Amino acid sequence: MHPSPTQKQIAAKLGVSQTLVSRALSGRAGEIGASLGTIEKIRRAAEEWNYQPSATALALLGAPTRTIGVVVKNFDDPYFGRLIGALQVQAQASRHSLLLTGCRKEDLSGLQKHRVDGVILAGSDFQPEGLAAFAREGMPVVQIGTGTPFPGGTQIHLDEEAGIGDLVAHLSGLGHREIGFVAKEVGANLRRGELLRQALRACGFSVREKAFLLFDGSQGAESVARALTAMVRMPTAVVAAEDSIAMPLLRGLYDAGLRVPQDISIAGIDDISAAAQTIPPLTTLRQPISEMAAAAFLALDTSGPHRSTVSIPGKLIVRKSCAPVRLR
Repeated sequence: MHPSPTQKQIAAKLGVSQTLVSRALSGRAGEIGASLGTIEKIRRAAEEWNYQPSATALALLGAPTRTIGVVVKNFDDPYFGRLIGALQVQAQASRHSLLLTGCRKEDLSGLQKHRVDGVILAGSDFQPEGLAAFAREGMPVVQIGTGTPFPGGTQIHLDEEAGIGDLVAHLSGLGHREIGFVAKEVGANLRRGELLRQALRACGFSVREKAFLLFDGSQGAESVARALTAMVRMPTAVVAAEDSIAMPLLRGLYDAGLRVPQDISIAGIDDISAAAQTIPPLTTLRQPISEMAAAAFLALDTSGPHRSTVSIPGKLIVRKSCAPVRLR
């Protein structure tokens, strides 16, 4: 693919001035008496040669730059890799560019310099310092995640209540009544734990708080596996708050001499790419990543009706990490 030509290159190829090309492409050529034929010739050439206006030049003119800033909470999390990929698909379809950055105040300052048309926050429970400046300038702010929403913004997320209900229904259908939970002690995971409690009670099951295990950053899911095996009576199934927790939990249980799913069933949430590659492959609740990315771009269009929250159903992906409960 050839690079997009500049206005100067278009002018040279057509034998006209760069000023005329600039005015023709911005709709102002009539001000200097240019003929309709010349204007159309310039526009047709620009289209054929795939001319793309400079975002910097558009910003100086006060026009939309067709650039969207994406503030990523954690570049190390594989979930965000898939989400960024889905956002890029939407950007290409709508002829936008993405500008990725981290969540420090200085990172957001860079977005302001590029005068992006809107901001997408990728992640839950974070509102980067400096975000309010975008709202003051009238830029739409969209968050793909949960937690306290940004005032005036749109929050888009998985319908976790319905999805976790589907997970419990699946485990119940396999005969599980004693279901545990494993999570990092962070807001998004704690909310999923509370939704699991609600789903269990809705099914008439008791909630065994001792089987709801939390760990902090200094621990790992492997230590939780040891805590599970040390219980007098283990739960027959465990829901991990994230696939990235379920995977090391599988390893920890294997090291402890337990078989999944023969001795205990394990399910996760997110359906990251590696979830299908574990041994056994992980049953999980799939995040509607493509749908959330599409909803984010729709929310960036301020000409339509504003919705403060968009909740999108996920999909239960049944694999081999869950099996019918064995009698003890």
